[in-house]
Amino acid sequence: MVGAGIFALMGEAAAMAGSAVWLSFLVAGIIALLTGHSFAQLGVRYPSRGGVVEYLVKAYGPGLFSGGCSILFYIAQLIGMAMIALAFGKFSAKLLSLGAADLLLWERLLGSALIVTLAALNLVGAKFVSSAQRLVVLANLAVLALFTVALSMHADVARLAVETWPAARPILGSLGLTFFAFTGFAVVSNAAGDMDNPTRDLPRAMYSTIAIVLALYVALALAVTTTVDGQELTSSGATLLVIVARHNFGEIGFHILLLSAILATVTCLNGGFFGVTSITYTLAENGQLPSRFGQKIGMSYRGLTISALLALLMVNFLTLTTVASLGSATSLLVYSLVNFGAWRLLKGGGWHRVAILLSIVACVLAIIVWCFDTFQTSPGSFSIFLSFLVIAFAAEGLLQRYHGRRILAQEHWD
Repeated sequence: MVGAGIFALMGEAAAMAGSAVWLSFLVAGIIALLTGHSFAQLGVRYPSRGGVVEYLVKAYGPGLFSGGCSILFYIAQLIGMAMIALAFGKFSAKLLSLGAADLLLWERLLGSALIVTLAALNLVGAKFVSSAQRLVVLANLAVLALFTVALSMHADVARLAVETWPAARPILGSLGLTFFAFTGFAVVSNAAGDMDNPTRDLPRAMYSTIAIVLALYVALALAVTTTVDGQELTSSGATLLVIVARHNFGEIGFHILLLSAILATVTCLNGGFFGVTSITYTLAENGQLPSRFGQKIGMSYRGLTISALLALLMVNFLTLTTVASLGSATSLLVYSLVNFGAWRLLKGGGWHRVAILLSIVACVLAIIVWCFDTFQTSPGSFSIFLSFLVIAFAAEGLLQRYHGRRILAQEHWD
């Protein structure tokens, strides 16, 4: 969860929410906590590396609906990979001082190079990448925590005044971006099958993870907001954090944060390859994708190479802001369905039931706000979102007809 998203999305969200960006992260984190509760409870009852795919089939049965939603979730993962790759390109271009005139071209070239490189490393089974990933994540946590504490010493609390906030609509509209910075929590439930005591360990892991990240994100947003003037806050885009680091801590701070951001994108994308390969393998195993996605190739599966090619298409035809917005919308839609599935599958009463109901309401309201705001401010992105919906269900319909998906899924369901 703590990686490329926060480095790239803080500035993008601030461009919309302004000095209320911390509030956007707070609300998005609460939505993540509520939804994480549904994932934790489902993970305990249905421990599977398939995660979301498994929950959708259990909740809605084998058929066009659950299959189309599963493919939509796969598309959301591809969008996330594209966002991370574009963020890597942006930060790397900044580090190399490449020309502003061709910045988008460099972002796409460098992002594409990262996708190809990591895909190749996963195919040959380069274990050092996975071994280094944990160290990089811990280092990023330390850097962001120290950066937040150091920034807070320069804070001007007056910049948080409600009078400095923009109108309510852009603040609500920014929820799409800030929520996307939390979406990695879904992967936690995939580990239920490997836990000694998932009934105890999975909820602890889910709640503590989201709570720690929520506290870090809100604290960082508050620190940035109180040390940057309004114009810079809303105009710096994805490079906001590194620009703030340069202004407050000089070139040393700038380069430390920039290198941290680059390493974060590398580890996040490598984790994205792991997650998307698990998803495509499960979908192929259930018949929801063609069997070639589950075929062994090198030290991985063919789903990795196909996913890399699809992510490359997104990197070279979409922008960072667009993919981040689309990724959040598709994730929110799928998570809303998972929450509703949890309501159907998990019986009983008490606060568990209330939490699931609140998660449904929160996700549905968030997706409605996104649709309303995006339709007005970025109709092109809204059209792409609708296109992804059509593609997901059309693909599922074709797979049911030509690849016997319904029979395979029925066997899995039984």
